[in-house]
Amino acid sequence: MLSFWPRKERVRLRRLRGWFVSGKRRVTIGRGCVISSVNFSDGVTIEDYVRILGQPRIYLGEDVYINCYTMISGEVTIEDNVLISQFVNIWGRAHRFARKDCLIWDQYGQHGVTDQGYDVQPVVIKKGAWIGPHVTVSRGVTIGEGAVIGANAMVTKNVPDYAVCFGVPAKVVKFRE
Repeated sequence: MLSFWPRKERVRLRRLRGWFVSGKRRVTIGRGCVISSVNFSDGVTIEDYVRILGQPRIYLGEDVYINCYTMISGEVTIEDNVLISQFVNIWGRAHRFARKDCLIWDQYGQHGVTDQGYDVQPVVIKKGAWIGPHVTVSRGVTIGEGAVIGANAMVTKNVPDYAVCFGVPAKVVKFRE
């Protein structure tokens, strides 16, 4: 057996970290997470190395599960009982690069000094949705209640309730019964 293989942390330490970050007793947060501007509900589980950067704010409903290496940024609302698999990107904002008189890197500037700001469009993921691994959700998208997004999909348009979709761009294949 490999002795150097990383082990999952104790549940007690993950719950302590969750209580410290959220102020809620039933929140667990894994190691290596970066979390800012988030409203937590009870029962949220965030696995290791997740980045959640709410600008302006992210809302996580009850019993939400977010797997490892997921990135959530911008204005995002995730309702109750949502499952988010690993390596998912949810973008509720995008950089503005409108000026044509300078290079894109120059527009960003050093440490955001000349940053032109962000275009923010809220993302809403409704109750009971499941987002598979390696999915990217663009800004301004609403994923319906009970919807399933298949692996490697790129969601650029709204997904209706109880739809099953996948592909690039994501298309509705069928509806759950």
